Amino acid sequence: MKKRMTALLLALFLMLSSAAPALASGFDREVLDGVVYIQEDVYLEGEYLGSWRGTAFFVGERGKDPQYLVTNHHVIEHFLATGGGQGESRLYVVYEQNDYEEAFLVDYNADMDLAVLKLDQPTDKRIALPLELPTQDLVGSSVYAVGYPSVADNAVNALASFRTEDATVTTGSVSRLLTESGTGRRVLQLDVSIQGGNSGGPLVTEDGTVVGINTFGVTITHYNQAGEVTSEASVDYALNVEELIPLLDKNGVPYQLGKNDFPLLLVLIAAVVVVVVVVVVLLVGRSRRAQPAAARPKAQPAPAPEPAPQPAPQPQANPILRSLSAQHGGATVSVAGQQGVLVGRDGSVCSIVFKEGTPGVSARHCSVVWDGRTGEFLLTDLKSTYGTFLATGQKLTPGVACRLKAGDTFYLGEQSNALRVELG
Repeated sequence: MKKRMTALLLALFLMLSSAAPALASGFDREVLDGVVYIQEDVYLEGEYLGSWRGTAFFVGERGKDPQYLVTNHHVIEHFLATGGGQGESRLYVVYEQNDYEEAFLVDYNADMDLAVLKLDQPTDKRIALPLELPTQDLVGSSVYAVGYPSVADNAVNALASFRTEDATVTTGSVSRLLTESGTGRRVLQLDVSIQGGNSGGPLVTEDGTVVGINTFGVTITHYNQAGEVTSEASVDYALNVEELIPLLDKNGVPYQLGKNDFPLLLVLIAAVVVVVVVVVVLLVGRSRRAQPAAARPKAQPAPAPEPAPQPAPQPQANPILRSLSAQHGGATVSVAGQQGVLVGRDGSVCSIVFKEGTPGVSARHCSVVWDGRTGEFLLTDLKSTYGTFLATGQKLTPGVACRLKAGDTFYLGEQSNALRVELG
């Protein structure tokens, strides 16, 4: 009996030991399969102005070929400045040398320094990376900046600089989470080195989830009284991935929050359960052999189980937007779709249309999107002329989504142009 138990415990130890490398800390190399090199070829009035480059990463649903990419706005700013897709300039996703395809602009937010691109069709050459919303628990944790920095490409005469294995990985830790003065952007301060071509690449944790978008670095120089440089310090930042979620939701772009590490954990848990059950069975068998058999009572039929009460069906939430303006008479529209609704004076696109000449209302003033995961509404000012305000009088930052709960009100330019989000 002792030999059997010893063998079982040894088998369990070997099983856990073999799984330990998969759970060990360090960079998850699968992240490289979700990162890609971005190139913009820029033309103006038929003249080639040059090529600029950066990094992007794919987002999408778990297990499906991705189609959408995320990068920095400044990575494609030359493309936008020369007309974007309406001009001769083009964006390309480069998988490796002589293997590339055109990418198309979905949307961007210049204030957040974000852009979302898409391919014509999903690709099987890369995978989607999961996202994770940073918390204070992340401070002090190891993170990795992945991308194609120009400084690395120029250091040696590399044969290729586009493949997954040519991406560089720099490591460090998160110093703090903060909100940037002036812009209101939420960023992560790092001691990771962010170089030029790293822009737009993912900042990932040890389990391979994206917590930030590599964005910029600042060099702080100190001088003595003679004007001589005494020291320099570099501080680098990544845009908090929380700023990306509203842009993805607004455009119906699929994404995954959190990484699915359950299969490995389930295997380990199942192995432990099996070993424990076997040990218990052996112990019970040994105990029965040691005791004289007792007369077994005649089995009685078990009473028929009563049917379990079924919970009453819960009504589905019906998110709606109600106008409180006198010109609409309490009219409502549904906000259930992924795209949400637009509000303004432009009747060709807006679901709630204000009369032409209504004071304080722009043609395309704001958008309202329903977030079914949190049960909240996302209100975004679309860079209106007169601004969008909460009931408290707080003016929204253009292009930055504000979360509202059912019953909250807001107004466009003037308090007479009020609206309320509700659940019907």
